[in-house]
Amino acid sequence: MNEQAEIHGEELVQEIVEPQVVQGDTETKRSQDQEVALLEALLLAHGDPIALSKLQEIFELSKKELMGVVDRFQELCHVETRGVEVVVVGEKLQIRTKSCFAEQIRQVMAVKPRRLSQAALETLSVIAYRQPIVKSEMDKIRGVDVSPTLKTLSERQLIKILGYQASAGQPALYGTTDEFLKIFGLPSLSALPAIGDLKALMQEPGEAQEAQEEPPVEDDEEQAQTGVSATQEPSTSL
Repeated sequence: MNEQAEIHGEELVQEIVEPQVVQGDTETKRSQDQEVALLEALLLAHGDPIALSKLQEIFELSKKELMGVVDRFQELCHVETRGVEVVVVGEKLQIRTKSCFAEQIRQVMAVKPRRLSQAALETLSVIAYRQPIVKSEMDKIRGVDVSPTLKTLSERQLIKILGYQASAGQPALYGTTDEFLKIFGLPSLSALPAIGDLKALMQEPGEAQEAQEEPPVEDDEEQAQTGVSATQEPSTSL
């Protein structure tokens, strides 16, 4: 009798520690929820983007299976009751606050975000769409010496030297960085909007008036040359 009670007690403990799920769908759903919860915890704890390869190693999943977890997390974040979203930046993943809460978030930030001047945005757009590109070509497109702006963009880790051109003087070839993808929320350079689409957007009624109403921002190094400072999107006159 005591032996039977002991066996029954062990079974009860085992059931509590490892609860059995009768319905297979419920068990699968619980596993998926745990994966999403783990992904959210990792991204929140790390802060910076995490390489997909590293996440595959942690989850012990293929890239396709991992992206399935990412898709489920993104679906959860799409609801209005969530204040964060998950984005793919290059071959990395990051969790961010939603842009619709930017104004409220700025009110609690100790330091205001540094914005790029119009001149810096134009130079950055030239590099993004024409990379790899040498400085002399940028000077020709912009019509000014872009040296001060290149210094600013390099300091902010938005551009880097990709190599050197096989010509006289071996000028440096510039391109964008992963930080550029991160700041602009792009999974890859292929996600950059087509220049034609940007031009059409800039020509929409009311665009010119909205641009004039943009608040002034702190000057950049090249602003002394251009006299312009704005928070508009990168210029498309490439």
